[in-house]
Amino acid sequence: MILHYLQPARLQTKKLVFEDVFSSRDSATLEHLKELSARRRVIEESINQSSSVTEAIAREMSGGLTSRCLRDLQKLEQYLPLLENLISHVDVVCSNRQVVCWISELKIRWSSALSSSSFFNLRGPKLFQIDTLRFELGMMLYLYAALLRERAIEVLPADLVQSAKLFREAAGVFQHLAKEVFPSLQSVQSVERPPEATPWMSTVMILICLAEAQAVTIRKAEEKGTSVALLAKLHYGITELLGEATAILYSNNGECKDISSRFLEFLSSCKALHELRSLIYLAEGLKTADQVGVAVGVLRDALINARKKVPGEESWRSIFSKEIDAAADLLRRLEHENEFVWHENIPCGDELPLPQVPPSSFSLHSEALKLSTCRWDRVVSAVVSEESAIGSNSSGTDVFKLTYLEGNSWLWDVSGVRILVDPILVGNLDFGIPLLYDAAKKFLKNFKLTDLPPVDCLLITQSLDDHCHLKTLKPLSEMSPNLRVIATPNAKPLLDPLFKNVTYVEPGEESEVEGGNGSKVRIEATAGPVLGPPWQRPENGYLLVSPQGQLSLYYEPHCVYNKRFLENKRADIVITPVIKQLLPSFTLVSGQEDAVQLAKLLQAKFIVPMKNGDLDSKGFLASIVESEGTMESFKELLQKELPDAQALEPTPGVPLQIPAP
Repeated sequence: MILHYLQPARLQTKKLVFEDVFSSRDSATLEHLKELSARRRVIEESINQSSSVTEAIAREMSGGLTSRCLRDLQKLEQYLPLLENLISHVDVVCSNRQVVCWISELKIRWSSALSSSSFFNLRGPKLFQIDTLRFELGMMLYLYAALLRERAIEVLPADLVQSAKLFREAAGVFQHLAKEVFPSLQSVQSVERPPEATPWMSTVMILICLAEAQAVTIRKAEEKGTSVALLAKLHYGITELLGEATAILYSNNGECKDISSRFLEFLSSCKALHELRSLIYLAEGLKTADQVGVAVGVLRDALINARKKVPGEESWRSIFSKEIDAAADLLRRLEHENEFVWHENIPCGDELPLPQVPPSSFSLHSEALKLSTCRWDRVVSAVVSEESAIGSNSSGTDVFKLTYLEGNSWLWDVSGVRILVDPILVGNLDFGIPLLYDAAKKFLKNFKLTDLPPVDCLLITQSLDDHCHLKTLKPLSEMSPNLRVIATPNAKPLLDPLFKNVTYVEPGEESEVEGGNGSKVRIEATAGPVLGPPWQRPENGYLLVSPQGQLSLYYEPHCVYNKRFLENKRADIVITPVIKQLLPSFTLVSGQEDAVQLAKLLQAKFIVPMKNGDLDSKGFLASIVESEGTMESFKELLQKELPDAQALEPTPGVPLQIPAP
């Protein structure tokens, strides 16, 4: 019983070619600009419906995604970090007149999906131009949020839990837009802007997404047999959310007067529908409490109001009519019962009760609403949890959510067990010799320790600074001195002074990590590289097994492994570098054919390539490190040796989800 309205995602834009406008001083910068343009081009072609790529090829290019919505989300996840990286560099020289001129020459133009002027233009949708990269960022993020919402509607028939989660994630992105992105555009001089590029419209979309998430929650609650009294309150909570959205919309009407009438009808129809549904449940509760006369009055009043608000859209009208028929049928039965059994007076007007919104119901001002800023350099997506009503994942399927934090750093969520791996989150990586080597992250520049969600375990593979980073581990130990740590014994001199709960595992030894949700992940150490004389203990790789044993993952950050040790092991997922990093006469990090042979040895289904050498580095040592191979050459090798395996490239800061088959 949810009205569907997909128009917010129907944005269009004009082509941008960054390398034609921005002047680049070196080939690397030029390549970055070309990649940025290429990533945007596939988005342009998709939303403008100008792509010549067939459905079969599009599915193949996306790694088998059958949903166009998912493919578009994937494209945005690949483009947005690159765009934010460009913005961070442009911000440094934002006062430079040449840079301002370049941005103006880009002609960043977007249409509106919610403006009535966009629907009655014979020459195509009206385009709005604002000469700032933050307009581009805002509209791309708006599109991302709208597509998350569309995906939530898409999965609704099959997975209520996932649908509600996606609605809330969309609300989180809209919250970020309302609080951090679009306010910065208010000072930009522009005759017109699309309503999507305003903080108040993002706030309206927050409320709509939360209302839709609650509607899904109610469906789950109905399946569980939740009391009619609570269901009445939950539905009425939706009417209050949508009422607040409508009030915001009309209070800002002077700023943007041409909002689509269909969008306004969607809001009013949704509000009326859930109000009717809440009153039906209220009447059922009153009848159970032997207040049949009051129940009759509630339904009579509800039907009078509902019949005035039947929408014109045929699909909405059909849903509305079914609810009206259900209310009318219940009213007839109650009137008959009251006439022959109870003989109660029928109240009306102000004498009628209304459902009360429960404290746990969503409200923009409620303490229950805890939306994160949902930046692309943050891991934690914005969600408002309603686990008590909707329940956790009922499928019982294990899932790995792998968030790459650049370098050798990861955050893994294994069916609710969060594991932080080799973190570098404070300062640069310099091995204590910053004059010779100093490296910073390219994308997650602002990611901090405080941006991490609560973690259940810290996993350390090696004892050197690029894995056991003391600048990060010292403040982490102060924040969480009792944090469970699993590490190579080689790191004992570094970790013992910091953490109280450390388990050192040699290759072949196992340990277990329990998450806050009670799930347990088994971790076995494997033999990694020897970083000293041949007799020294090797560093660690790790083999993880999910709580129900449905998925396994192998990780070693140098692509150095003991073939004999692994020959009887299996891993569904292999995380490994694929591009070699070479010093004169020495291999720092292996990859390419070695990574393919590793995947083949473990019979992997998914290979997650990591670019641990892709950092902004300087110094003498950085200048003599050379790369060998590319992502494309690795994929070609993999296709020849292991054609059924998939290479899944992670986007820094964006969780890569791999469920059990």
